[in-house]
Amino acid sequence: MAIVTLPHETAQRLQPRIGDLIENAQAKLFPASDIVMGLIFTPDETKEFNGEQGEAMILAAPSLETITAAIPEFEDDRRNYCIIKNERAIARLDPFAQTGA
Repeated sequence: MAIVTLPHETAQRLQPRIGDLIENAQAKLFPASDIVMGLIFTPDETKEFNGEQGEAMILAAPSLETITAAIPEFEDDRRNYCIIKNERAIARLDPFAQTGA
């Protein structure tokens, strides 16, 4: 399971590609607040997102390769998402484990 996080504005900008992942790759997109509280972006990350802000969103997919093939982490020096690498955080944020799917 791969988990990335991104601001709501970024998710809106990437909606066509995220929609394709949801439709074709069993990905899920949801507000981080559905599972955890207090997920925020640092000022440096916000700058990398080109100032895009909003509620933290979670994009989960079966593999990181699924996400990176459709949406690179950076495009033209603009961040599209932050990869969650901590195994405990991934387990906590995994929507498939939460729903039993």
